Amino acid sequence: MTARQPFSLTIAHINDTHSHFESTPVSLNLDDKATPVYANSGGFARIASAVSHFREQAKQDDHAFLFLHAGDCFQGTLYYSLFKGKANADLLNRLGIDAMAIGNHELDQGNGPVADFLDDIQFPLLAGNWHVADESKDKDKRVSDKPALLPYIAPEERASTLIKTYAGHKVGIFSLAVEQMAALAHPDPDTPFLPATRIAENTVAFLRQQGVNTIILLSHLGYDKDKELAAAVKGIDVIVGGHTHVLQGDFQNLGLAKEDPYGYKVNDTWIVQAGCHAQAIGRFTLSIDENGRPAAFDGQNYLLLGRSLAMDASREQQLTEGSYQAVRAYLNRQDNVLILPSDLALKQYIQRTYRPHVAQLESDIVTHVPQRLRHVRVPDSEGGSEVAPLVTESFLWAAREQGIEADFAIHNAGGVRVSLNAGPLSAALIAGALLPFAIDVIAYQVTGAQIRCAIEGAINNATDNGVIGLGSGSFPYCADIRYRYEAWQPMGMRVTQLEIKRGNHWIAMDDERQYTGVSSSYTAQGKEGYDAIQTGERRSIGLSMAECFIHYARQQPVLSLPTAPLVCYLPTPGEMKNCWGE
Repeated sequence: MTARQPFSLTIAHINDTHSHFESTPVSLNLDDKATPVYANSGGFARIASAVSHFREQAKQDDHAFLFLHAGDCFQGTLYYSLFKGKANADLLNRLGIDAMAIGNHELDQGNGPVADFLDDIQFPLLAGNWHVADESKDKDKRVSDKPALLPYIAPEERASTLIKTYAGHKVGIFSLAVEQMAALAHPDPDTPFLPATRIAENTVAFLRQQGVNTIILLSHLGYDKDKELAAAVKGIDVIVGGHTHVLQGDFQNLGLAKEDPYGYKVNDTWIVQAGCHAQAIGRFTLSIDENGRPAAFDGQNYLLLGRSLAMDASREQQLTEGSYQAVRAYLNRQDNVLILPSDLALKQYIQRTYRPHVAQLESDIVTHVPQRLRHVRVPDSEGGSEVAPLVTESFLWAAREQGIEADFAIHNAGGVRVSLNAGPLSAALIAGALLPFAIDVIAYQVTGAQIRCAIEGAINNATDNGVIGLGSGSFPYCADIRYRYEAWQPMGMRVTQLEIKRGNHWIAMDDERQYTGVSSSYTAQGKEGYDAIQTGERRSIGLSMAECFIHYARQQPVLSLPTAPLVCYLPTPGEMKNCWGE
């Protein structure tokens, strides 16, 4: 028997691309200069160039090569609003993905869109803790009978695995997604997501039995959970992660953040994650010894940039020739930047096949924004979001325009995705960037006590105050109600003031009275701490979140700004104050 030889495996990876097929303007502060420079970052055509470059380098170095996606390709831009998963399947196929993990946003509209996606993709979709074996046979669209899905294997309590063989060595890949999938998205009730740790242990044991000595977890659990899993489960060599949009590495040389080093190590497991929105790509090489064990790890994240530069995001203010050359020379010296032309064939294909439909909405200007409006999730020292209250107001306005006698609206901060710059506001920006999630707005019946409980639950969840939350996106913004939250109070008593607007006056909400509220269907279904409002009669108002805001904004030649804060979030007793200035 011939002895197996050492070999090297190079892996490129992306995550949370969210339908960002085109490049995104990114603001760079270079070499301590106060004035930002804007560059085009990422996009699928530039990713294609990077992968082609990496693949060719691997071939020249006699390395094996893999290209992985750690989940969340759905939602995010107007391309998803217009084409749903069809465009993602088409373009991911063209990128040459070897495998992808399922993300939570793939399941925002239930299993149906995933079933369609599975019909179209030419690579496996890994979902090792998705228990689909008991899926109803009466459904029009089922995921359990799709060959492209690699789900949970119930009899063995493990994940399905993808095993690749290089130089006589087996490399095993499996995947795990967020355990709280039902709280974040809408998987069908007969296809639950199961806890990850035990499945990971069983899957590693199975792979070892198959003679696999190099094991990769393609994870959509989130960065902190990846660290916890690496500490708890032995035998995983690399976790290629997603969900939390962490761009590992030090990007302060570009005026961006510094995160954990790329390839953060917990015990014997390296953990990698490559940001989001197709702006960056990670690449690492594992040196595998003759026993199939990784002996060395080397790699980093790269921000993908084009050659064009400007002084503003609209690219109307160009750099002088001297400034351009100086900035270009600086960027060329940075080892965490890849300056590559876009893959011309893929760029032209996107322009020809999908771009015309987007351009039509980009030319539809619905209103103007008089000044920059900042969006944050949880209020900070500068205050709360200036955008989320307007979005919430649009839900209430749209419901009333539909003849629904709604009393108030409430919306989770994570459903609003960007700040708004001064200038024209297009339907494309609203539907593709501001409110890219294709989710209906719902009217429902709720008592004052229930809304009080939901507000507290959502903030507790957003701030991890006495509960293990699912992220800051649950923080509530309002229209025609206002509240005061005191974080130090006992659980269940933290909303110390809750009022509803009647005419020009504010009065206390009656805990016993029934009110009509308006929210996204995501919030109305009790996600992320809002479970107290998951009761009573409910119906769609017949409009999506983006449609509500577009209709609302069209009524205003210039978008009216928030007049007064309706959220009084007090994290410490030292910040006691009269929130409303009355």
